[in-house]
Amino acid sequence: MAQELTAIRSALSKVSSDLKRGQFISAATAVRDGARMFGRVSMIKNEAEELTHLLQEACAHLRYDREVAKLFPLAFNYVPGREDDLASLMNQLIEALQEASLEDAMRKHREQKAAALAKGRKLIDEGKLEEARGIFRQITEDYAEDAELAASAGEIFLQVNQFDDAYRFLTAAVKLDPNSAMILNKLGIVLRRIKKYEQAELIYKRAISLEPGDPNLFFNMARVYLDQEDYRTALDYSQKAITLAPDFTEAVKLKAYAFKKLEGQE
Repeated sequence: MAQELTAIRSALSKVSSDLKRGQFISAATAVRDGARMFGRVSMIKNEAEELTHLLQEACAHLRYDREVAKLFPLAFNYVPGREDDLASLMNQLIEALQEASLEDAMRKHREQKAAALAKGRKLIDEGKLEEARGIFRQITEDYAEDAELAASAGEIFLQVNQFDDAYRFLTAAVKLDPNSAMILNKLGIVLRRIKKYEQAELIYKRAISLEPGDPNLFFNMARVYLDQEDYRTALDYSQKAITLAPDFTEAVKLKAYAFKKLEGQE
């Protein structure tokens, strides 16, 4: 127990420096563990007085730390005899700090992914396609389980008619999230553009089963059939899109075109 008490003293004495270095969880943990010492360890009077003084001093440092106050605006007042209350308060602070740390990490990850996508797109616009491929390949490897990121990379390549690259990234995205109608829709567009119509049909049927209320899926399926000159089926799917979205101008135009083609065949 003597070693444990020595370790607690050491940790409490470093609370001020921990806070200055941004090691907030370490500081809060030291105070919590110090509070828990009372009632668990038999201490002579001067040891208890020393620990009380260290706890009061550590709480003062926490109370006046601006960063801690932004996150956890409660007073850190230590009253001797109420160590359980202090330990409970420190647990709440540690939990809040852990959540904030996770949120900060997630924010940094979002910023890193957005920056990589923007850099890759800029390289494409500059005609540096191979460098862009390297950027997208690296960021999707760094976040290998992120379907949305892979889909975003694929969509960028789709926008510049680099269909092989778009197909590769979107196929990877579908494997990661096979139940995303949005990703399936993008892959379906690529498959139609490279004339893999049967695969596109299967993709859109899957997407429609997942999101039967999305008019864009029916419209894009209609385009698959239009490209194959199956005007009857194109008309049917365009009508389904219009039923869901009566002001869907492009679907109305496609329906009219398919109807005109059908009339010409009769």
